[in-house]
Amino acid sequence: MNDFEQDIKGKHVVILIHGYNNTFEKICDAYLRVNSQLITNRVPHHTVVGYIWPGGTKKLNYWPAKKRARQLSKRLGRLLTGISESASRVDIIAHSLGCFLTLNAMKSTMSAVRNIYLMAAAVGNYELTTGLPFANAASKADTTFIFKSKDDDILKYSFPFGEGGDDALGSTGPVPADKVVQNALTVDCSSNPDPIKHRSYSRRTEIFPDFAGFSLETASSPS
Repeated sequence: MNDFEQDIKGKHVVILIHGYNNTFEKICDAYLRVNSQLITNRVPHHTVVGYIWPGGTKKLNYWPAKKRARQLSKRLGRLLTGISESASRVDIIAHSLGCFLTLNAMKSTMSAVRNIYLMAAAVGNYELTTGLPFANAASKADTTFIFKSKDDDILKYSFPFGEGGDDALGSTGPVPADKVVQNALTVDCSSNPDPIKHRSYSRRTEIFPDFAGFSLETASSPS
């Protein structure tokens, strides 16, 4: 950890956090795609850190994977604290159940995070209501961007099945709109001519150019 903190000292670090049901090879491929997107679109950063956690490799591993994500959150929180103390700036890009892990980790840390990007978040759509634990966690960042898509079949159908009927943040966006934590901005990726589905975010070149200015034209406060 000491060597790692020296490597990132004074740098702008982007941390990638994957979801569940991915092999090691698929995770690495996705991280390489995101890294390439950041470079191609000249998104300001110095170092990309790919965080890998045991999210399982089978569809029916959702509940054990979610339990592990909850158990790992304090460990990730300590890592975020170490990174933020060395780096000049920290941004987090999380996907699916990795968003659940990220928000849990942010509950246990006072890390200075600039932006959190939640893509296809496998989190209840009410969880960013002011006063709830995940809302408090999200508010520790300057801005939390929520990328949602109604074309995401996994979140639209499988998430409610696994969560007792709850809708996903990455499917509908946060609700109720008038009680969402103030630093949350929603990016609606729905109704794209080429639908943006659950596993396609890292491949979509139209998303990452907006990161360059960190002021997404398509972002809006929940309404």
